[in-house]
Amino acid sequence: MIHDIGLVHTCNIISSIQSGQDEYGSPVYATSTTASSCRFIQKNGRIISLDSGEHVVSETSVILPPTVTVTEGQTITSTIPGFSNTYEVTAVRPVFWPMANAVHHYECDLKAVK
Repeated sequence: MIHDIGLVHTCNIISSIQSGQDEYGSPVYATSTTASSCRFIQKNGRIISLDSGEHVVSETSVILPPTVTVTEGQTITSTIPGFSNTYEVTAVRPVFWPMANAVHHYECDLKAVK
């Protein structure tokens, strides 16, 4: 069951949907927010070398239940200490139940939005 992975955090999934066009023909977007249980994970950092020296880059991901709809490019926000930031979803991977064709949960890679 989904409780086996311990979705102990909460987050908001923000979707932008084109709702029309303005007088100049540019798209106008409406946003919708969905609250969800989740679990944030801070992956081990990796070292990258830049002109300014070596820097440690940490990667954040989130586990979401199979009942949510999430796609690349959506925004996830949280107020959980250590993860209180705005993130962009960069990858979505469904994880399936063993021996079944049903999604157990989603694992999403996140990029912090400044």
